[in-house]
Amino acid sequence: MNGLGMIEPTATTKLHEKLKTSRVGQRWERMIRRHALEVETMLAVHPGVREDVKDALTRLSNDEPVDSDTTRAVERVLDDLQRHASVPLQRDITRMRDELILARGQTLEEILGT
Repeated sequence: MNGLGMIEPTATTKLHEKLKTSRVGQRWERMIRRHALEVETMLAVHPGVREDVKDALTRLSNDEPVDSDTTRAVERVLDDLQRHASVPLQRDITRMRDELILARGQTLEEILGT
């Protein structure tokens, strides 16, 4: 994702590498690509959204179980996006929330089934 500055390239690359290894991750990446222009616009216009995305990316890419701090970070991003999103993106955000609830206590690899 563009607009995240130089802090997150490693986290973004690491997360991308993990996502591409499973069907779940590939589905998430398709969703991200489908809404990329809309999300990138939000990142450019809303600095708070950009900061929340940086935090969530960093937490998700650290190879530790998804804990309450990580869950809250991702929920902040989903809340930010939901507030500014089109209807199609809002539907995908709702699906992501459901998966996030089920993810607590697992590593990203376990969630992705890798």
